[in-house]
Amino acid sequence: MTTSNALLASLAIIKANWDYSQESYVDNFLPFFLDAVKSSEGPMSTPAAKVHIRERFGIDIPEGVLATLSRRAVHKNYGRRENGSFIADPTKLADLRDLGRQKADYLRKQSALVSELVKYSADRFQRTLSIEDAEDALLNHIEEHSVPILGSVMNGAPYDARSAPRSSPDTEYVVNSFISDVVSSMPASFDHLETVVKGSMLAVSLYLPNNSELGRRFDRTSLYLDAPVLLKALGYEGDEAKAAAKDLLALSRSAGAELACFEHSVSEVRGILDRSAGKAMHGGFNGAHRRATDAFFASEGLSASDILLLSQRLEEDVAALGISIQERPAPSAELTIDELALEEAMESSITYSSRDTLLNDLDSLTAIHRLRGGRSSSRLETCRALLVTTNGGLTRVGRSFFVKEGDHGWPPALTDHHLATLVWLKKPQAAPSLPRRQILADCFAALEPGGRVWDRYLEEINRLGSRGKASENDLMLLRYSTEAQRSLMDRTMGDPDQVTPETVADILDKVKANILSSTEHERDAAFQTASKTRAALDDAEQSLRDRESSLAAEQMAKLAAEDRSTTLEARLAALETAAKNLRDAARGKAKRRAALAYRLVLLVCGAVLLYAVAATFLPDGIIPGWGKPAVPYCFAFSTVGGLATLMWGGSIQGTAGYFRRVLEKRLEKRYLGELGG
Repeated sequence: MTTSNALLASLAIIKANWDYSQESYVDNFLPFFLDAVKSSEGPMSTPAAKVHIRERFGIDIPEGVLATLSRRAVHKNYGRRENGSFIADPTKLADLRDLGRQKADYLRKQSALVSELVKYSADRFQRTLSIEDAEDALLNHIEEHSVPILGSVMNGAPYDARSAPRSSPDTEYVVNSFISDVVSSMPASFDHLETVVKGSMLAVSLYLPNNSELGRRFDRTSLYLDAPVLLKALGYEGDEAKAAAKDLLALSRSAGAELACFEHSVSEVRGILDRSAGKAMHGGFNGAHRRATDAFFASEGLSASDILLLSQRLEEDVAALGISIQERPAPSAELTIDELALEEAMESSITYSSRDTLLNDLDSLTAIHRLRGGRSSSRLETCRALLVTTNGGLTRVGRSFFVKEGDHGWPPALTDHHLATLVWLKKPQAAPSLPRRQILADCFAALEPGGRVWDRYLEEINRLGSRGKASENDLMLLRYSTEAQRSLMDRTMGDPDQVTPETVADILDKVKANILSSTEHERDAAFQTASKTRAALDDAEQSLRDRESSLAAEQMAKLAAEDRSTTLEARLAALETAAKNLRDAARGKAKRRAALAYRLVLLVCGAVLLYAVAATFLPDGIIPGWGKPAVPYCFAFSTVGGLATLMWGGSIQGTAGYFRRVLEKRLEKRYLGELGG
């Protein structure tokens, strides 16, 4: 197992230890010391523990820290100290977490990440990386996102505010490109990478002087933001950079720091905005001296007037971030330094795009020197003033000039990354996403063509056009195509010396090939879509035809049913008519017969009554004698009829009519039966 491999896994364990206990920063390393103790059959000396931890975990912990860890173990009842060695209590050690199993788990995750990096480098850049090279590249990248701790962690050296890169620029670009892709394609691997970065940031605590005071708040100390940091905080270099910068500002403010910037830094930002507005007004953002702000404004589609509006309200936007704008302190004889020597050191160590930028940085360093009164303490929190910049070279020059040769205990300048680590350590829970945001912001920024690369690229494009070797459309593709810009960085990996006529020609061929491939792909996709659409249309037409046939059949069935219904209705009407005729015939016949019977009854009754009256009032001998006995019955019948009429109402005629109707009904039923009704 390589040292880098073991160290990467150990950094992840440090983060896990913090998540588990969060008691103190020194406790993050206690499990490593106890693991060494478990491996020993007898007393564990500090030198022996140091060797075990270095060989097993790749970390070289200073002996002074190991002595502290030994005392912490005694305090937690894991054993006792005797003659400078630690003697463990086996019953207590039995309950400890198994670091070996934890390490193996992280190594599996790490192996997958490293293997993907090796494959990515070969597939995309045709660049062969060994497993060891990939591990070293990842470790170096991680180091850049905390403070440079590799020398500290592996050699026990004290913290040094230097940030000289350890990997080659080509490898750094490959790693940045890989991480920008893996964040979406392999989120679990990116989470592991973030865990290792946080572990490296936590590991810094053991190599800082006075690490027990990491939680100390700032005391009357102001952080002065350089122009590039202001651009990030204002959001003019993209959302990821803005989020990381705002986290840094919030953490610093919560720790008691005052946020400020110099007037000349605001003027520098305004100059950058005004130049971007000029580019937007005269042909777009892809001209010479292209900056990250230009790329952002282009991606947002901002016009010249939009950018000029940002420039006009710049002071308001800076103030809205809680940053005060201050003048540089006036020069004084007692605080005079050799500015010419400082300028020469800066010019020889840093590549500036313009002299104005160099002079602004010079003014910032000398202003910090005067704000400190020519001296500062060795603590960040009490150094009184600090320049926060993105320029690692400027921090190295400031440290060399003011710390080594002056009375400044803390460097006058610090990069935003290094400050973020130190401030994050004060309260990691307050901004858990800060490391992730810094990683993403830096990776995406590293994939954008820098000013020197872009200027060389434009020179070659113009030369290609002047020689008539490229059409106007080709030149437009090279200048404005996002594919061309990414291809430029993939081919040169950020090295302006790699921008050659052959490079530009290859980029043009690749862009055209991709466009052709994309066109062919779109054509094939269009054909496939058309075929699918045609098939769907055919299916729809067939379905429509089937539906029409079904509807026609349904219509025919409906018509047939209607015809049958009409026929049945006609037959029913005929039957009803016939039945009605039968009923009418039976009813007519019944009425006639009932009327005849009615008349006969009336005639008989009238004759009987007339006979009875005559027999009563005429002399004897006129009416035969046999009629006299019927007289009482006739009178009785009449009396009963009269009484019934008085009691129940009605009349004799009505009663006779009732019996007539009953007779009609009976006769009607009889005749209907006879007629077949």
